[in-house]
Amino acid sequence: GVKMADSAISWKKIYGLNRHFMEPVANRYFFCDVQELDITDAQAVEEYVKQNGINVIVNCASYTAVDKAEDEAEIAYAVNHKAVAAMAKVAKDNDAVLIHISTDYVFSGEGDRPYTEADVTAPINAYGRTKLAGERAVAESGCRSIIIRTAWLYSEFGRNFFKTMQSLTATRPEIRVVADQIGTPTYAGDLAAAIT
Repeated sequence: GVKMADSAISWKKIYGLNRHFMEPVANRYFFCDVQELDITDAQAVEEYVKQNGINVIVNCASYTAVDKAEDEAEIAYAVNHKAVAAMAKVAKDNDAVLIHISTDYVFSGEGDRPYTEADVTAPINAYGRTKLAGERAVAESGCRSIIIRTAWLYSEFGRNFFKTMQSLTATRPEIRVVADQIGTPTYAGDLAAAIT
């Protein structure tokens, strides 16, 4: 599955045909976390991709602590922009495809309808600004790419709004939640299926 968490990354190699012999070969997948590959180290990313012959990179890494990103903007920028720019360059240099997971935080949050890819971006916080910078780095690199903007990601793993609400409703007779946010919850398994 896809692991969405701070400093988590999923690399994926998909083969349809062996480039040299035009024969079908099996898919191979590489899943790395920060202990195995520091994605903010451009040289390490380049070496990893070349060493493993990767031709599709799925970037699920993100600094996702929205509120903390204001105080830790440098870290958020390193993961959400600098690392993405490095992956985009590696993808371009190695004729690989980069599938980059982004967020609806690249928008202002105003309005009363779902956003489309044609809507104007206007992030209102450090997290959104760093994610938009990552998107722009991908677009400007010239690599073959797909950018997927997702929102309110949830699964049975990690911390997320769905699990918090599930826990609270099981332990309290009444709960209070903000009523000024509109979102589109996305099941991580559905996102993973769409990517594959």
